[in-house]
Amino acid sequence: MPKKGENIFKRKDGRWEARYIHHYEGGKAKYRYVYGTTYAEAKAKKDAGRSMALSGRSIPAGRAETFEILVNAWLPDIKFSVRESTYSRYHRIVTKYLLPLMKGYEIEKIDQKYLNELTVILLSRGGVRGKGLAPKTVTDILCVLKTILKYGSENNFPCQNISRLKYPQRKSRNMKVLTDESRAKIERCLLESNDNVSLGILFTLFTGVRIGELCGLRWADIDFVNATVSICRTVERISDLDPHSSRKTKVIMSEPKTESSIRVIPLPSFLMEYLKKCRRGSDCYLLTGNKNYTEPHQYYVRYRKYLKRNGIGSYTFHTLRHTFATRCIEMGFDTKSLSEILGHSSITTTLSVYVHPSMQQKKAQMEKLMPGSI
Repeated sequence: MPKKGENIFKRKDGRWEARYIHHYEGGKAKYRYVYGTTYAEAKAKKDAGRSMALSGRSIPAGRAETFEILVNAWLPDIKFSVRESTYSRYHRIVTKYLLPLMKGYEIEKIDQKYLNELTVILLSRGGVRGKGLAPKTVTDILCVLKTILKYGSENNFPCQNISRLKYPQRKSRNMKVLTDESRAKIERCLLESNDNVSLGILFTLFTGVRIGELCGLRWADIDFVNATVSICRTVERISDLDPHSSRKTKVIMSEPKTESSIRVIPLPSFLMEYLKKCRRGSDCYLLTGNKNYTEPHQYYVRYRKYLKRNGIGSYTFHTLRHTFATRCIEMGFDTKSLSEILGHSSITTTLSVYVHPSMQQKKAQMEKLMPGSI
């Protein structure tokens, strides 16, 4: 329980907030605020912050605070409130892109003009060996930067208002789908096979699951009575941030990244019959047939070899998901149902990212136009 004078209290949102003196300016104490899901977590963060300040890593009076100091306060504070994979992504963006450009820059000078200039730098030469980054990558970087500066404003850092931050314009891509010929060929090959690689490809082609979700599927997730599959975990490789580890990356298994990604998908009857022939123990994984899972990259390599061996051409694994979504629209699926099957948070994502009408669809629609029909 909190003690009187500790400056630790429980907020209305359920979190614990702790306050400590970070440094002095003009004889006045300047405080920092940290948060935790429990009293103990908030107290631990407060004690760590005080230790940093007392060890001389705080800012001397009258000296400007830099972006590096803000980042060093933000990263430990959000570590326990986001998914491990999210924290790994934030850490990578900060260390790979933001700190090399902004490390010693004064926080109070980070304004709209500076961010516009930063955007240009990232787009023109922000990548490896001075190559420009893709607009989507720059947008991701700016989103993280905006989150950091918002945290700074909420914790008494001298951050300016950047609410009108503009993101680079992204060109819409025509995502690739399997041609009718390739799809028919791969379906014939898959239905004549009973190995785990074929099983995974066929399953994705008729459910649209992501590769990480596929790698995390166990036979227990398939309801053979109601002909459904529950998507409740995903496998992914992330950076290993443990300073004592000799590995650069590690594989983790966790819940899907959004609530809408946790879903139940109905399975077509032909696929259920196929699955019954391949069925293993409930605690075994779909792609291995045993209690050990395979990681996405390993399965992707096997998938590419399968395509090459059967003369099907070169397609990314995500093409299977995109092909599934496009086929569903062509066959008259209502968008809301498809959006939930794909695990999207909104119908807009389904329509704008995955579903593009084919030329045949457009021609069929245009043929409906007759004199007097308008």
